[in-house]
Amino acid sequence: MGALLAAFWLAFFSRGPETRFDELALGKATTTYYAEVDGHPIHCRTVEDAEGCIAGFRARGLDRVALWLGNSQIHSLNQQQPGDQTAAPLLFHPLQARGIDFLTFSQPNASLQEHLVLFAYLRQRLPIKWLILPVVFDDLRETGIRAKIAPALDDPETVAALSRFPIGERIIAQKPKIATSDLAALDQTVQESVEKGLNDWLDRHVGLWAARPEIRGRIISDLLRLRNRILGINAQSKRKMIPSRYQANMDALAAILTLATDSGIRTITYIVPIRDDVAIPYDTQAYERFQAEVEALSQEHGATFANLGSIVPGELWGMQDPTSGGGEPEYDFMHFQARGHALLAEALARLLDAQITEAAQ
Repeated sequence: MGALLAAFWLAFFSRGPETRFDELALGKATTTYYAEVDGHPIHCRTVEDAEGCIAGFRARGLDRVALWLGNSQIHSLNQQQPGDQTAAPLLFHPLQARGIDFLTFSQPNASLQEHLVLFAYLRQRLPIKWLILPVVFDDLRETGIRAKIAPALDDPETVAALSRFPIGERIIAQKPKIATSDLAALDQTVQESVEKGLNDWLDRHVGLWAARPEIRGRIISDLLRLRNRILGINAQSKRKMIPSRYQANMDALAAILTLATDSGIRTITYIVPIRDDVAIPYDTQAYERFQAEVEALSQEHGATFANLGSIVPGELWGMQDPTSGGGEPEYDFMHFQARGHALLAEALARLLDAQITEAAQ
């Protein structure tokens, strides 16, 4: 009876299409959009697909690059309609007309530690002259480096750049713990080859075995929803900052600004848009201190700082699926419609234009 119940339970969790767990928070009304131009991506995700953006840059033959790093806000469209675009292509085309290539990289819930690694990696491969760096309060609760960015830590020049900073040394030390596969800890052992062969055979012949990452992800996702329902957590619940993670990410921000300055790269930091037609899910005083700290750090390193928190009006924001898995949709504080992307693109274009003009003088 136990075996039958277990088989039924596993089959239930493994059915249906594969889930994109990194995009679960987007909600049904929000879609991802990664722009391409002439068959080449101009908006990539991580080190894993970076070569596509780099190849496009080479094909276009320009000698200056503006790089935009970010999280899901810049690759997501709420209530997307035919012809809608994110801010990335809206910025790309006018800059290309001025002889500047514009490339964007973003990941869901991207931390500044991940931005540091990706920036250290990309600046070796692209003639970056301008860096646009959004700073997201909620993402300062994140830590660690995802597996698809971790390959940058195999690059000697990237490691050398990171080694200049205590936060970089901490990130490098984490590399052995970043599991890129279930067998990462068994690299180059007899056990690895035996288990790989067994796993491959089971993947081909046992459907439930092949579905185990999907099953594991769905179980964790459902447990989180159950926790939220029990504790009454929703999108508007006040999110407490984790001091150690906050400091690690602020250290990463300082390292990015230092690397940029030392490389002759002009930087724009900005506080990301957040909907303000309802109460934000942060302690107001903590959020104000965060904004002041980012501004002070930017000024200390000669970066241009802008607070773009209120540039997207409330009616352009989206809704997201219930945090607890049931009930009515909840407010989305991160993703907005195409008109919101147009407003963001206009604000960033003004900031970039000022820097480009200054550089030309």
